[in-house]
Amino acid sequence: MIILDKLVWTVINKEHIARHDVSQIEIEQVCHNDPVFVSGHSGRIMVIGKTDVNRAISIILDPEHEKGVWYVVTARSADRKERTLYKTMKGESS
Repeated sequence: MIILDKLVWTVINKEHIARHDVSQIEIEQVCHNDPVFVSGHSGRIMVIGKTDVNRAISIILDPEHEKGVWYVVTARSADRKERTLYKTMKGESS
């Protein structure tokens, strides 16, 4: 089970996600709107979910030393494969 208690924000990651046309608020929404989690490299996870306005976003998080605390590496609109994976993991039909 993945626990997301806190996201770590810096000027660097805020500026990086803004270049992908994603806001900090959207990432917070995705993390609180019952996302799906996919294991990644080096302990990172991909979080795929939807914002309050139904925008599908993929987020890469890197674990910090404290349990439940994650650094936001990047985020962008979810691609077709990720949206399909989200629907499959949620049991939604296409």
